[in-house]
Amino acid sequence: MRSLKIIFSILLISGLSVGCVQFGKVVGKFLTSSTSDLNESSTQIRYVRNTYNPEVKTTEVSYFKDWNAGRNMVGLNSFKREGAGMLKIDGTVKSNGNEIPYIANGAYAEFVDDLSPQTIDIETVSGQQISFTVSPIEEVKIKSVNGGSGEIDLSKDLVLEFNEPAQSENPNMRAMLLMDFMGTRSFADIANFKAADKVVIPAEAFKHLPGLNPITGDSYLMIERYKVTPHTSGGIGAAQILSLSWDTVPVKVSNNVKQINGLPVKNTIEDENGTFTYNASKPNAFLGKPFSKGKKFALTSLTVRATKLQQSRSESSSSTAYYSSYSVKTTTTTTETRAFPKLPEVFWDNLLNSMYTDVTATLQNNFDIEFIPVEEVLKAPSYAKLKPIEDGITQVEVSKSYKGTKPLLPTTFSAIMGSISTTFASDRIDARLLNELGVDGLIAITIDLEMPWEEFSLSPRMSFRITGAPNGYLYGPTVFAEGVIHGNGIELDEVNQEEVNIELLNQIVRKDALISAFDDALRALKAEESKHGYEQIWALQD
Repeated sequence: MRSLKIIFSILLISGLSVGCVQFGKVVGKFLTSSTSDLNESSTQIRYVRNTYNPEVKTTEVSYFKDWNAGRNMVGLNSFKREGAGMLKIDGTVKSNGNEIPYIANGAYAEFVDDLSPQTIDIETVSGQQISFTVSPIEEVKIKSVNGGSGEIDLSKDLVLEFNEPAQSENPNMRAMLLMDFMGTRSFADIANFKAADKVVIPAEAFKHLPGLNPITGDSYLMIERYKVTPHTSGGIGAAQILSLSWDTVPVKVSNNVKQINGLPVKNTIEDENGTFTYNASKPNAFLGKPFSKGKKFALTSLTVRATKLQQSRSESSSSTAYYSSYSVKTTTTTTETRAFPKLPEVFWDNLLNSMYTDVTATLQNNFDIEFIPVEEVLKAPSYAKLKPIEDGITQVEVSKSYKGTKPLLPTTFSAIMGSISTTFASDRIDARLLNELGVDGLIAITIDLEMPWEEFSLSPRMSFRITGAPNGYLYGPTVFAEGVIHGNGIELDEVNQEEVNIELLNQIVRKDALISAFDDALRALKAEESKHGYEQIWALQD
């Protein structure tokens, strides 16, 4: 289910990675609708310095009659903030008083021939108005690629040299190569890095691309310097201002390498009470962060839900008796009902309190991190936007949350699809919470308990996800780890009557064994990431 969300995100990102209208016309038209309400929109205002040669033949070039190398472009991209797609604004979009033409796929753009700041004004037919100012940033200039050869072997390090200004105020850079995907051509990311006179992108980075493999043979390398300015004055659903500077050079690319699509780990752990199996993973190093990049964390969701606590089964049997010239058919239906004993609410609270203590201790034992108090999480402005858990106990179901935390982890198909959004990365709920709380990672955990028909026990299933800040301004949230742990519980009849106390629920669901499996999964992921260059790739941004 999660893969559907990732695939759709790749479609959007790969199509819009450079900043204009990279979708094909048919797909773009299908995904674009109109709006006169700016509250529905998330908008990126862009100033692009030094456009590339039209001979590159990206899809976006085909939308312009006057695209030439070395020009500057100003415009905006408007996306749906809720759901997926792009938006055409019912109204006008102007730059320094001149109307900017609508291109396609929620994109407005025009070329400008000077480096003066541009004021972008939007006015809708409903009377909404908003204004932004975007300014150019210093140029980026490639001095050499792999010592001047211009040849990029994807199985080897990429050595880039720049004519880098000594006092550059904007050190954030992206490296990109051309790729073809579903009838479109665009630049695909290789890595984000900090500017320097010489930068070495490790060969491992070519195994961790966020899209498909680059084009081999004659191609182009683009380097982008970028500055992101958040828009905070309201008047629109969300907005950010991007100042971009490009340099693009021809290269020859060889030796496509096998992509790492993620790091899956799996194991089954046995003890005297049964087994626990975990399936955990992290994305490749473009969207998967190494654990070393997280120092301060917040638990944003800890939920326990119990289902099938009351069950019934019916069985029917029939018999026929014959009397002279007639027969009588008799059907007997037997219904058997089972109900799990109703436990005091304090038992469920104790399970949550104990889980919080053990989860945080496990993470702290494995990594050098600290946790902020949950009370601070609950006060975050974006927290109010999360759907609250119904916190109560009924005869057939339990739904409890730790200290009133709300669910951040979708576990059903409808919830996963419903959480898809084409808003820019820093506007997504994870990124907003990270920023408001001043932390590096968010932890969401859901524990589902289900009573099997065969016995009075509760089989646990623990879903967890640990997310981090976006990688650059396009991709996010990043993921430290995610997974599912499941196993059998202990039958209630087997619990010693002397042990029937507040710890009963912890024993039934084998809480200690569950935490042990969680610990094992984290250790396995940490060991795998160290083998595949995660640290080296993320060190480029230090």
